[in-house]
Amino acid sequence: MLSLFSLLSLALSVQGMAIKPTEASNDLVKKSGPKVLKLDFDVHRSSANITKRDTPDEDLDNSRDIRYLMDMYLGSNKQKLQVDIDTGSSDLWVHNAKAGDAFGGAFNEDQSSSLQHLNKDFSISYLDGSGIDGEFVKDTVTLEDGTSINNFQFAVTDGKDNLNSPPIFGIARKGVESVSTKDEYDNFPLALVDAGIIEKPSYSIYMTGDGGEKGLVLFGGIDRAKYSGDLVTYQMSHPTRSYIKLNTVNFNGKTYNIDHSVNMDTGTSWLILPKDVVNDLSNLLGASVKSNGDKYISCDQPTDKFVTFDFGDSQIKLSYADLVVRPFLGSCLLGASAATTDSLLLGDVFLRKTYTYFDLEAGTVAIAPAIDTENTDIIQA
Repeated sequence: MLSLFSLLSLALSVQGMAIKPTEASNDLVKKSGPKVLKLDFDVHRSSANITKRDTPDEDLDNSRDIRYLMDMYLGSNKQKLQVDIDTGSSDLWVHNAKAGDAFGGAFNEDQSSSLQHLNKDFSISYLDGSGIDGEFVKDTVTLEDGTSINNFQFAVTDGKDNLNSPPIFGIARKGVESVSTKDEYDNFPLALVDAGIIEKPSYSIYMTGDGGEKGLVLFGGIDRAKYSGDLVTYQMSHPTRSYIKLNTVNFNGKTYNIDHSVNMDTGTSWLILPKDVVNDLSNLLGASVKSNGDKYISCDQPTDKFVTFDFGDSQIKLSYADLVVRPFLGSCLLGASAATTDSLLLGDVFLRKTYTYFDLEAGTVAIAPAIDTENTDIIQA
């Protein structure tokens, strides 16, 4: 969930870092082993407009829905829910079972003997004018591998709005919490640190398979087998948001000077780039533009021609085929949309080809070209 602010005047410090070989008030049920928490998730993509994970000032009208879904168990009786991992927000919020059936499941407060009401309101507003309201509580959160955090703060909704959207599992930096309260609290990455399960609030994200149908998030860790070259670190250009500076974009023999911060966001499928970049790319791929701005292209795009994103000390290359979004059987879209504000974004189209490491303590993002492999070489970050 992003706030619109001027990025043009921000000076961005960029430093390269190669990851070198190394040895690999919340209560946590501690487990033996290295201080890295590995969680698997499923990637679900659809053609629905994305509005549920973005604040009203974001420019995402033509983006497409993307969900990184993982299992989570809440309460003393371990009620199973499927939550949506979001690097753009800080809160975990879940549906109230009293509101009825919900996508991803709902939490029945009455069935948990460990629930604590905090008497604090929760409220988030979204791009389409809808919103989520509820109440903050504390209870036990258990993950698929058995890791449990007691007295973890999250929100339970109080109405029937957005029951068709999954619960959101926000893991951004502290300070991007609910707009209804100015009280900052230790969200999930910080709770893991407080409990001693990881050394610092950080995580890496990686999509597996050629189409990125599955993925994993490593809290407190990096898998060196999953990327090529150096994992290069960039300073975030905002105290709470995951913006880093993009220097240029190059394709078809032409270089476009961007010189602007972009957000690395799991909450949307598409690229949000300057209008001239998107228009030229659309023309190059022979897009048919509809009245709503959707750009239909041939599903058969070359794998040996590339769009290169240059960040200064590193480059990420996407083939033209990587830019194809398949919302319907036999129909394909260009996975890029022209920005109408100064907010630029690199979503799932970019992230599924990139190994990304977020260090929330240092305020940095590290990136490298991802490798599709089942090999692992996990180190503590």
